[in-house]
Amino acid sequence: MNSQMKQAYIIISDVHLGSKTCNHKEFCHFLEWIRDLANQPKTIKYGDKEITIVSPEKIILLGDILELWDPKDGDRCNIITDFMRPFYLLSDIDCDKIYVLGNHDGSLSELDGKINSITLDEGTRFYIYDKCYPEKGEKTCMKVGNYSYVFIHGHQFDTLQAITQFVNRFWDPLGWFQEVFNIKFTKKHWQESLIIFLGLLIAGKYFFWNIFLQHSPYYIAIWAAVTCFYALSSIPGIVAHSQMSVYNNMRPVDKTVEQVIKNGYYQKNKETLDADVVVFGHTHFASSYELKTDYDNKLFLNCGCWVGTDTNFDGKMRYTNSFIYLDETGSYILTWRGDGKIDCIEDFR
Repeated sequence: MNSQMKQAYIIISDVHLGSKTCNHKEFCHFLEWIRDLANQPKTIKYGDKEITIVSPEKIILLGDILELWDPKDGDRCNIITDFMRPFYLLSDIDCDKIYVLGNHDGSLSELDGKINSITLDEGTRFYIYDKCYPEKGEKTCMKVGNYSYVFIHGHQFDTLQAITQFVNRFWDPLGWFQEVFNIKFTKKHWQESLIIFLGLLIAGKYFFWNIFLQHSPYYIAIWAAVTCFYALSSIPGIVAHSQMSVYNNMRPVDKTVEQVIKNGYYQKNKETLDADVVVFGHTHFASSYELKTDYDNKLFLNCGCWVGTDTNFDGKMRYTNSFIYLDETGSYILTWRGDGKIDCIEDFR
Protein backbone atom coordinates (compact mmCIF):
# COMPACT_ATOMS: atom_id res chain seq x y z
CA MET A 1 0.00 0.00 0.00
CA ASN A 2 1.16 3.50 -0.71
CA SER A 3 3.25 4.60 2.25
CA GLN A 4 3.02 8.34 1.62
CA MET A 5 1.26 10.21 4.41
CA LYS A 6 -0.54 12.71 2.20
CA GLN A 7 -4.20 11.92 1.54
CA ALA A 8 -4.70 11.87 -2.21
CA TYR A 9 -7.47 10.56 -4.45
CA ILE A 10 -7.98 10.34 -8.21
CA ILE A 11 -11.54 10.21 -9.54
CA ILE A 12 -12.34 8.98 -13.05
CA SER A 13 -15.73 8.71 -14.74
CA ASP A 14 -17.35 7.75 -18.05
CA VAL A 15 -14.55 5.91 -19.84
CA HIS A 16 -17.08 3.71 -21.68
CA LEU A 17 -14.62 0.93 -22.43
CA GLY A 18 -15.88 -1.05 -25.39
CA SER A 19 -17.66 1.86 -27.07
CA LYS A 20 -16.87 3.38 -30.47
CA THR A 21 -15.74 6.71 -29.01
CA CYS A 22 -13.69 5.53 -26.02
CA ASN A 23 -10.20 7.07 -25.90
CA HIS A 24 -8.72 3.71 -24.97
CA LYS A 25 -5.08 4.39 -25.84
CA GLU A 26 -4.97 7.70 -23.94
CA PHE A 27 -6.65 6.15 -20.92
CA CYS A 28 -4.06 3.36 -20.76
CA HIS A 29 -1.21 5.90 -20.96
CA PHE A 30 -2.86 7.87 -18.17
CA LEU A 31 -3.03 4.78 -15.93
CA GLU A 32 0.64 4.10 -16.60
CA TRP A 33 1.33 7.68 -15.50
CA ILE A 34 -0.60 7.12 -12.26
CA ARG A 35 1.34 3.92 -11.63
CA ASP A 36 4.63 5.81 -12.02
CA LEU A 37 3.59 8.39 -9.41
CA ALA A 38 4.69 5.86 -6.78
CA ASN A 39 8.28 6.46 -7.87
CA GLN A 40 8.12 10.19 -8.49
CA PRO A 41 5.35 12.73 -7.64
CA LYS A 42 4.56 15.20 -10.41
CA THR A 43 4.31 18.98 -10.03
CA ILE A 44 1.73 20.64 -12.27
CA LYS A 45 2.06 24.36 -12.95
CA TYR A 46 -0.84 26.52 -14.13
CA GLY A 47 -0.76 30.29 -14.15
CA ASP A 48 1.11 31.43 -11.06
CA LYS A 49 0.04 28.32 -9.12
CA GLU A 50 1.22 24.76 -8.87
CA ILE A 51 0.11 21.47 -7.36
CA THR A 52 2.09 18.39 -6.52
CA ILE A 53 0.30 15.18 -7.49
CA VAL A 54 1.33 12.12 -5.49
CA SER A 55 0.45 8.46 -5.80
CA PRO A 56 -3.21 8.15 -4.74
CA GLU A 57 -4.44 6.45 -1.63
CA LYS A 58 -7.57 5.47 -3.58
CA ILE A 59 -8.75 5.54 -7.18
CA ILE A 60 -12.50 6.07 -7.48
CA LEU A 61 -14.11 4.81 -10.68
CA LEU A 62 -17.27 6.86 -10.82
CA GLY A 63 -19.47 4.84 -13.14
CA ASP A 64 -19.85 4.04 -16.84
CA ILE A 65 -16.34 2.68 -16.93
CA LEU A 66 -17.64 -0.17 -19.10
CA GLU A 67 -20.09 0.34 -21.96
CA LEU A 68 -22.61 -2.47 -21.39
CA TRP A 69 -25.49 -0.63 -23.09
CA ASP A 70 -24.05 0.17 -26.49
CA PRO A 71 -20.73 -1.61 -27.14
CA LYS A 72 -19.05 -1.20 -30.49
CA ASP A 73 -21.04 -3.05 -33.15
CA GLY A 74 -23.38 -4.17 -30.37
CA ASP A 75 -20.81 -6.85 -29.49
CA ARG A 76 -19.90 -7.21 -25.82
CA CYS A 77 -16.71 -9.01 -26.82
CA ASN A 78 -15.40 -5.52 -27.63
CA ILE A 79 -15.81 -4.62 -23.95
CA ILE A 80 -13.62 -7.56 -22.96
CA THR A 81 -11.01 -6.54 -25.54
CA ASP A 82 -10.97 -2.94 -24.30
CA PHE A 83 -10.96 -3.57 -20.57
CA MET A 84 -8.09 -6.09 -20.39
CA ARG A 85 -5.23 -3.58 -20.53
CA PRO A 86 -6.79 -0.86 -18.31
CA PHE A 87 -7.80 -3.30 -15.59
CA TYR A 88 -4.37 -4.91 -15.67
CA LEU A 89 -2.84 -1.46 -15.17
CA LEU A 90 -5.32 -0.64 -12.40
CA SER A 91 -4.42 -3.82 -10.55
CA ASP A 92 -0.75 -2.82 -10.79
CA ILE A 93 -1.35 0.53 -9.05
CA ASP A 94 -0.67 0.23 -5.32
CA CYS A 95 -3.89 1.64 -3.89
CA ASP A 96 -7.49 0.66 -3.16
CA LYS A 97 -10.02 0.94 -5.99
CA ILE A 98 -13.64 1.91 -5.46
CA TYR A 99 -16.03 1.23 -8.35
CA VAL A 100 -19.31 3.16 -8.14
CA LEU A 101 -21.70 1.81 -10.75
CA GLY A 102 -23.36 4.07 -13.30
CA ASN A 103 -26.29 3.52 -15.64
CA HIS A 104 -24.24 2.02 -18.49
CA ASP A 105 -22.52 -0.56 -16.27
CA GLY A 106 -25.32 -0.96 -13.75
CA SER A 107 -25.83 -4.65 -14.54
CA LEU A 108 -22.61 -5.28 -12.62
CA SER A 109 -24.74 -4.73 -9.53
CA GLU A 110 -24.99 -8.51 -9.36
CA LEU A 111 -21.40 -8.38 -8.08
CA ASP A 112 -22.33 -6.03 -5.23
CA GLY A 113 -21.69 -8.00 -2.05
CA LYS A 114 -19.77 -10.73 -3.88
CA ILE A 115 -16.71 -8.77 -4.95
CA ASN A 116 -16.81 -6.13 -2.23
CA SER A 117 -13.59 -5.85 -0.28
CA ILE A 118 -11.80 -8.46 -2.39
CA THR A 119 -8.07 -8.43 -1.62
CA LEU A 120 -5.74 -8.03 -4.60
CA ASP A 121 -2.28 -9.54 -4.86
CA GLU A 122 -0.45 -6.51 -3.48
CA GLY A 123 -2.74 -6.30 -0.44
CA THR A 124 -4.94 -3.52 -1.75
CA ARG A 125 -8.70 -3.90 -1.99
CA PHE A 126 -11.33 -3.54 -4.69
CA TYR A 127 -14.83 -2.39 -3.73
CA ILE A 128 -17.97 -2.12 -5.83
CA TYR A 129 -21.01 0.00 -4.92
CA ASP A 130 -24.48 0.10 -6.41
CA LYS A 131 -26.22 2.66 -4.22
CA CYS A 132 -27.75 5.76 -5.76
CA TYR A 133 -27.37 7.76 -2.56
CA PRO A 134 -24.79 6.22 -0.21
CA GLU A 135 -25.12 6.68 3.52
CA LYS A 136 -22.67 8.54 5.68
CA GLY A 137 -19.77 6.35 6.74
CA GLU A 138 -19.59 4.34 3.52
CA LYS A 139 -16.42 4.37 1.45
CA THR A 140 -18.05 6.68 -1.09
CA CYS A 141 -18.31 9.35 1.62
CA MET A 142 -15.10 10.71 3.11
CA LYS A 143 -13.45 13.66 4.78
CA VAL A 144 -10.34 15.05 3.09
CA GLY A 145 -8.68 18.06 4.65
CA ASN A 146 -11.36 20.54 5.71
CA TYR A 147 -14.08 19.23 3.39
CA SER A 148 -16.41 16.27 3.29
CA TYR A 149 -17.00 14.59 -0.06
CA VAL A 150 -19.54 12.20 -1.53
CA PHE A 151 -19.10 10.33 -4.80
CA ILE A 152 -21.97 9.24 -7.05
CA HIS A 153 -22.25 8.58 -10.78
CA GLY A 154 -24.78 11.35 -11.46
CA HIS A 155 -27.65 9.54 -13.21
CA GLN A 156 -29.51 10.27 -10.00
CA PHE A 157 -29.88 13.81 -11.35
CA ASP A 158 -31.32 12.60 -14.67
CA THR A 159 -35.13 12.47 -14.79
CA LEU A 160 -35.08 10.03 -17.71
CA GLN A 161 -32.81 7.72 -15.76
CA ALA A 162 -35.13 7.90 -12.76
CA ILE A 163 -37.87 6.36 -14.92
CA THR A 164 -35.44 3.79 -16.33
CA GLN A 165 -34.25 2.81 -12.86
CA PHE A 166 -37.86 2.28 -11.74
CA VAL A 167 -38.63 0.07 -14.75
CA ASN A 168 -35.41 -1.89 -14.22
CA ARG A 169 -36.61 -3.01 -10.81
CA PHE A 170 -39.01 -5.30 -12.64
CA TRP A 171 -37.27 -5.82 -16.00
CA ASP A 172 -34.14 -4.43 -17.62
CA PRO A 173 -35.17 -4.24 -21.31
CA LEU A 174 -31.84 -2.90 -22.60
CA GLY A 175 -29.91 -5.54 -20.72
CA TRP A 176 -32.27 -8.25 -21.95
CA PHE A 177 -31.97 -7.20 -25.59
CA GLN A 178 -28.17 -7.03 -25.28
CA GLU A 179 -28.02 -10.53 -23.80
CA VAL A 180 -30.21 -11.96 -26.57
CA PHE A 181 -28.26 -10.10 -29.24
CA ASN A 182 -24.94 -11.43 -27.93
CA ILE A 183 -25.99 -15.04 -28.36
CA LYS A 184 -23.61 -16.36 -31.03
CA PHE A 185 -26.27 -17.13 -33.65
CA THR A 186 -28.16 -13.85 -33.10
CA LYS A 187 -25.03 -11.71 -33.21
CA LYS A 188 -23.77 -13.35 -36.41
CA HIS A 189 -27.02 -13.66 -38.36
CA TRP A 190 -29.36 -10.94 -37.06
CA GLN A 191 -29.55 -9.15 -40.43
CA GLU A 192 -30.41 -12.34 -42.33
CA SER A 193 -32.91 -13.19 -39.59
CA LEU A 194 -34.56 -9.80 -40.05
CA ILE A 195 -35.09 -10.45 -43.78
CA ILE A 196 -36.52 -13.90 -43.09
CA PHE A 197 -38.73 -12.53 -40.29
CA LEU A 198 -40.19 -9.81 -42.53
CA GLY A 199 -40.72 -12.35 -45.29
CA LEU A 200 -42.56 -14.72 -42.95
CA LEU A 201 -44.61 -11.84 -41.56
CA ILE A 202 -45.72 -10.62 -44.99
CA ALA A 203 -46.21 -14.07 -46.49
CA GLY A 204 -47.96 -15.26 -43.34
CA LYS A 205 -50.78 -12.78 -43.82
CA TYR A 206 -51.67 -14.32 -47.19
CA PHE A 207 -51.25 -17.95 -46.13
CA PHE A 208 -52.96 -17.41 -42.79
CA TRP A 209 -56.16 -16.11 -44.33
CA ASN A 210 -56.22 -18.07 -47.58
CA ILE A 211 -54.67 -21.42 -46.77
CA PHE A 212 -54.04 -22.04 -43.07
CA LEU A 213 -57.65 -21.52 -42.00
CA GLN A 214 -58.70 -24.17 -44.50
CA HIS A 215 -56.36 -26.77 -43.03
CA SER A 216 -55.18 -27.89 -39.62
CA PRO A 217 -54.37 -25.17 -37.03
CA TYR A 218 -51.03 -26.91 -36.62
CA TYR A 219 -49.84 -25.03 -39.69
CA ILE A 220 -50.60 -21.79 -37.88
CA ALA A 221 -48.67 -22.96 -34.81
CA ILE A 222 -45.64 -23.92 -36.92
CA TRP A 223 -45.71 -20.59 -38.80
CA ALA A 224 -46.02 -18.64 -35.52
CA ALA A 225 -43.15 -20.54 -33.88
CA VAL A 226 -40.78 -20.05 -36.82
CA THR A 227 -41.73 -16.37 -37.14
CA CYS A 228 -41.14 -15.79 -33.41
CA PHE A 229 -37.74 -17.48 -33.63
CA TYR A 230 -36.56 -15.14 -36.37
CA ALA A 231 -38.11 -12.17 -34.60
CA LEU A 232 -36.09 -12.95 -31.46
CA SER A 233 -33.03 -13.41 -33.65
CA SER A 234 -33.37 -10.03 -35.38
CA ILE A 235 -35.18 -7.49 -33.18
CA PRO A 236 -32.43 -7.44 -30.47
CA GLY A 237 -29.96 -6.56 -33.24
CA ILE A 238 -32.12 -3.62 -34.29
CA VAL A 239 -32.37 -2.43 -30.69
CA ALA A 240 -28.64 -2.91 -30.06
CA HIS A 241 -27.75 -0.78 -33.09
CA SER A 242 -30.30 1.98 -32.60
CA GLN A 243 -30.90 2.42 -28.87
CA MET A 244 -28.17 5.01 -28.29
CA SER A 245 -29.30 7.27 -31.13
CA VAL A 246 -32.65 7.56 -29.33
CA TYR A 247 -31.14 7.87 -25.87
CA ASN A 248 -28.58 10.48 -26.89
CA ASN A 249 -31.38 12.80 -28.00
CA MET A 250 -33.02 12.60 -24.59
CA ARG A 251 -30.28 12.43 -21.95
CA PRO A 252 -28.58 15.46 -20.36
CA VAL A 253 -25.24 14.72 -22.01
CA ASP A 254 -22.74 17.51 -22.62
CA LYS A 255 -24.36 19.71 -19.98
CA THR A 256 -22.33 21.66 -17.45
CA VAL A 257 -22.86 21.16 -13.74
CA GLU A 258 -24.62 24.53 -13.60
CA GLN A 259 -27.08 23.41 -16.29
CA VAL A 260 -27.67 20.11 -14.50
CA ILE A 261 -28.49 21.84 -11.22
CA LYS A 262 -30.50 24.77 -12.60
CA ASN A 263 -32.53 22.60 -14.99
CA GLY A 264 -33.88 20.62 -12.09
CA TYR A 265 -32.01 17.36 -12.47
CA TYR A 266 -30.71 17.73 -8.93
CA GLN A 267 -33.42 16.95 -6.38
CA LYS A 268 -32.54 18.07 -2.89
CA ASN A 269 -35.46 16.18 -1.34
CA LYS A 270 -33.99 12.86 -2.54
CA GLU A 271 -30.52 13.45 -1.19
CA THR A 272 -29.77 12.38 2.37
CA LEU A 273 -26.08 13.21 2.38
CA ASP A 274 -24.33 15.71 4.57
CA ALA A 275 -21.31 16.67 2.46
CA ASP A 276 -19.61 19.87 1.39
CA VAL A 277 -18.73 18.59 -2.08
CA VAL A 278 -20.66 16.24 -4.40
CA VAL A 279 -18.51 14.67 -7.11
CA PHE A 280 -20.21 13.01 -10.09
CA GLY A 281 -19.94 12.33 -13.83
CA HIS A 282 -22.64 11.12 -16.26
CA THR A 283 -23.02 14.29 -18.36
CA HIS A 284 -19.43 14.15 -19.74
CA PHE A 285 -18.76 17.82 -18.98
CA ALA A 286 -15.94 18.56 -16.54
CA SER A 287 -17.12 21.63 -14.65
CA SER A 288 -18.34 22.97 -11.30
CA TYR A 289 -21.19 24.83 -9.66
CA GLU A 290 -21.79 26.04 -6.11
CA LEU A 291 -25.38 25.75 -4.98
CA LYS A 292 -26.18 28.37 -2.36
CA THR A 293 -29.33 28.19 -0.28
CA ASP A 294 -30.54 29.75 2.95
CA TYR A 295 -29.55 26.66 4.90
CA ASP A 296 -26.65 25.16 2.99
CA ASN A 297 -23.84 25.71 0.47
CA LYS A 298 -22.77 22.74 -1.58
CA LEU A 299 -20.13 22.48 -4.30
CA PHE A 300 -20.84 20.15 -7.23
CA LEU A 301 -17.95 18.88 -9.34
CA ASN A 302 -18.14 16.84 -12.54
CA CYS A 303 -15.02 14.87 -13.48
CA GLY A 304 -15.91 14.66 -17.18
CA CYS A 305 -15.24 11.73 -19.51
CA TRP A 306 -12.78 9.78 -21.66
CA VAL A 307 -14.71 9.72 -24.93
CA GLY A 308 -14.60 11.88 -28.04
CA THR A 309 -12.61 15.09 -28.39
CA ASP A 310 -12.62 18.58 -26.87
CA THR A 311 -15.75 20.32 -28.12
CA ASN A 312 -17.12 23.84 -27.78
CA PHE A 313 -20.77 23.98 -26.70
CA ASP A 314 -22.31 27.45 -26.77
CA GLY A 315 -19.02 29.10 -25.91
CA LYS A 316 -18.08 26.62 -23.18
CA MET A 317 -15.35 24.07 -23.79
CA ARG A 318 -16.09 20.48 -22.92
CA TYR A 319 -12.72 18.91 -22.27
CA THR A 320 -12.27 15.20 -22.68
CA ASN A 321 -9.78 12.86 -20.94
CA SER A 322 -10.48 14.71 -17.70
CA PHE A 323 -10.36 13.64 -14.06
CA ILE A 324 -10.38 15.03 -10.54
CA TYR A 325 -7.46 15.01 -8.14
CA LEU A 326 -8.06 15.94 -4.52
CA ASP A 327 -5.96 16.06 -1.38
CA GLU A 328 -5.80 18.09 1.83
CA THR A 329 -5.08 21.28 -0.12
CA GLY A 330 -8.31 21.09 -2.14
CA SER A 331 -9.75 19.59 -5.30
CA TYR A 332 -8.68 20.05 -8.91
CA ILE A 333 -10.39 19.34 -12.23
CA LEU A 334 -7.61 18.30 -14.58
CA THR A 335 -7.29 17.06 -18.15
CA TRP A 336 -4.76 14.62 -19.58
CA ARG A 337 -2.89 15.99 -22.61
CA GLY A 338 -0.63 13.00 -23.23
CA ASP A 339 3.02 12.29 -22.46
CA GLY A 340 2.56 13.24 -18.81
CA LYS A 341 1.24 16.73 -19.58
CA ILE A 342 -1.66 17.81 -17.37
CA ASP A 343 -3.71 21.00 -17.69
CA CYS A 344 -5.78 22.39 -14.83
CA ILE A 345 -9.34 23.35 -15.76
CA GLU A 346 -10.45 24.54 -12.32
CA ASP A 347 -9.10 24.42 -8.78
CA PHE A 348 -10.81 24.69 -5.40
CA ARG A 349 -8.45 25.36 -2.49
